[in-house]
Amino acid sequence: MQRTQLKRIEQRGAVMMVTLVFLVVLGIMALTSMQSSKLELRMAGNEAVRATAHQISQALIDAINATPLMTPVIGNPGFMLCTTGQPACNLPSLFMPGVLAADVATGDLSATAQLIEIGPPPPGTGYSADDFVANYYTVNATYDRADEGLGRASITQGIVILTQKP
Repeated sequence: MQRTQLKRIEQRGAVMMVTLVFLVVLGIMALTSMQSSKLELRMAGNEAVRATAHQISQALIDAINATPLMTPVIGNPGFMLCTTGQPACNLPSLFMPGVLAADVATGDLSATAQLIEIGPPPPGTGYSADDFVANYYTVNATYDRADEGLGRASITQGIVILTQKP
């Protein structure tokens, strides 16, 4: 009987030490997992902000492309149309529909449409160079609210406007 009591006395602290080691390891694993989740959440938020900024810039380009009055066929190559307040602008004629107008008014959203070249229609369009002239534009839209944590995006897209020769 003395042997059994002696063994129990020798093992009293070992179980507690093993349990404490497991608790410390589990705590470190939980802390690491929480930090990783926090980082992934920030990354997902940044991606959502980037996608929103990109979509707003693309919406502005789509609005310009959908409204022929925004890209009138005037001027020579280098002629630039823009939203109000843009430097080196020949004509501030790019107006925005309702939803985008507020961002343009605050200067967070801007656009330019520059006439790059006047030439024959692109091959394969089915339009004759004898009857039509192509006006090649680059349209650039920039959304910038990075200082507020809402993202920044700039998109450039080309458009071709065909006009019939007189």
